[in-house]
Amino acid sequence: MGRTGGQQRMQDQDYIEQESRILRQIYGCLYPDQPVEIHLYWDKAKIETPAVTVETGSLGPEMIARSYLGSLRIGPAPTSAIPGKRVMITLPEPNRLKQASSSGPAWERRPRAYRLLHRLAPQLAEQAKFLVERRRKQRLTIRHKFSRLSLGTPSLPRPVEVVADKAPAILIGLHWLDVGGAESLGVESIYWALEAGLRVIVITGQEGAERLLDKLPLEHPNFSLLRTGRYVPRREMSAFLGNLVAEENIIVTHNHHCIPLYDALPTLKVRHPHVVHIDSTHIVEYLDGGYPRISGVWSNYIDYHHVISRELEAFYSREFRVHGRRLILGRLLDETERGKPLPPLRIKAGQKTCRVAFVGRMVHQKRPIVVVEIMRRLARWGRRNGVDFSFDMVGEGPYLAAVEHLLTRYRLGEQVRLHGAGSDVPAILKENDIMILPSSNEGLALVCYEAIGAGCVAISSDVGAQRELCPAEMLVPWSPKSAVRETVKKVQRLLLDPTFAPQVEAAQIARLEVLQAEPSAREVLSPIYKDLLADASKSGAVVQGNDMTQQVAAPSA
Repeated sequence: MGRTGGQQRMQDQDYIEQESRILRQIYGCLYPDQPVEIHLYWDKAKIETPAVTVETGSLGPEMIARSYLGSLRIGPAPTSAIPGKRVMITLPEPNRLKQASSSGPAWERRPRAYRLLHRLAPQLAEQAKFLVERRRKQRLTIRHKFSRLSLGTPSLPRPVEVVADKAPAILIGLHWLDVGGAESLGVESIYWALEAGLRVIVITGQEGAERLLDKLPLEHPNFSLLRTGRYVPRREMSAFLGNLVAEENIIVTHNHHCIPLYDALPTLKVRHPHVVHIDSTHIVEYLDGGYPRISGVWSNYIDYHHVISRELEAFYSREFRVHGRRLILGRLLDETERGKPLPPLRIKAGQKTCRVAFVGRMVHQKRPIVVVEIMRRLARWGRRNGVDFSFDMVGEGPYLAAVEHLLTRYRLGEQVRLHGAGSDVPAILKENDIMILPSSNEGLALVCYEAIGAGCVAISSDVGAQRELCPAEMLVPWSPKSAVRETVKKVQRLLLDPTFAPQVEAAQIARLEVLQAEPSAREVLSPIYKDLLADASKSGAVVQGNDMTQQVAAPSA
């Protein structure tokens, strides 16, 4: 039975009041001594938001159109001398918060020539993009800045920090709250910080779907979520964060791909030089270097760079001369799983059924169009050789419509099951024999860890740091054309050669054991959190009486 109109209105009102509390906190911090008038709209508003202007006292009809929800005031009353600020904010309707984010431009907005080529010859279009990407990679250090921003050494005495009447906190910056590798680590770091005894304040750099919301400890008394990507204009973020650090007694920041937090580093260094800054990075992008390049440029402002792979270690050392104790390797592995036996590979030579999975966002980086071509060729080979193939594709994004079109065009609809991004990936992998990941680029894909841990063979492009986990036997070339050909060959060999699967299994176990012997992300980050809290305690920054030891269980993966 559907909800009644009265129930819907009550839920909407509760939601509006909840978001209003967050807005009061944000803008009371940003403009503590000024009048602020906040106007709220549903997300179908036609005005630009978030926006901050000078309060004029008059409103035009466009500001109170149909999507208008009302206004609220904070701070002192406005005067002619201090008129204050007017803020326009859009609230996404509650039923859209967990809807899929495209994570890229919509398919229909891509160049017409590319869409035409893709319709006529999908693999030719993918190969053309690869050639462009290869050229960009070759010119990366020429086209983009690969040097650290300078940072002076002040001669004047450091300002005395006024400690807020609150227990020490960590500021964790996320790109957004949608599904992704950096976001997964960010969520885990929230729980590690709470366990260490820190209060946790989370900000976001960009608005988007919030499918990770259920994984956050929203009811924990020492946790706060500020949707700054949605509610604070980018030009106001540095000032806001500068005020927030003082107001919330923040002693450490941890950046997980949050651009506004990088941009605020000069403000924080000058106004709060005692704050320690950490960041975690995952993948070097071919277009501009991605977050590791941004991180390296800001390196003089950052105290610890946490990386997930040896490849990134080498990148920081080579490109930005960062090494030693400031560069910390922490694998995306659960240290409690060390020494536990892996399930045996399910695939056996001679079997007459084979299940193949793909897990990834439907974006160019993951190459779902190449995945469909691999599935088409395997299905065709299977029909000729008495092997019944079935496929699982997990993910959402701008390429999904093109994938669905190709599945219909190739008559694969009955053999391929499509799953949303919030699906139970470990459960799906446990039903499959092989996981394929012919990506154009990767850091060190978390899904490959999951696949090997679920008894799958993981076949991946030889990109990024994938060779640190995937054995050479299971790596395929970067080129889409070659990746399709070699992936099909490897699957065929697994099904035909009785010696190959045991060889691959031994190699996968050996690679994973090497990685498990190295420190996990938790083992390198938790001690930093605890040491910083201990230092704050010695300096008298800890407020007695706060229960900072409440235990909270992290959500399952």
